Amino acid sequence: MTYFERINFIATACADNGIAHSVNTVWDGYQIRFPWCEGDVACHFGTYGHDSDMVESYQFPWDEGDVSVLTPEEAVEHIINYYAEFGD
Repeated sequence: MTYFERINFIATACADNGIAHSVNTVWDGYQIRFPWCEGDVACHFGTYGHDSDMVESYQFPWDEGDVSVLTPEEAVEHIINYYAEFGD
């Protein structure tokens, strides 16, 4: 998957679930930001897992003060579950 395909998969799932987000370009890839929390998900040449079809999340509870390397599907599951707890 390309960087765009991974981020677009997550962005589409967020849109389908009514989760507020924005997509930004960063370096040679993309980042998803969320106005309701500090977390973000990114995929570009500098993120862990970028060469293995993964994305990197940062500043979410599951990152435990570091970053997490996730499949796009795992990222969607985490974001949906966290949003349900966090609310809008």
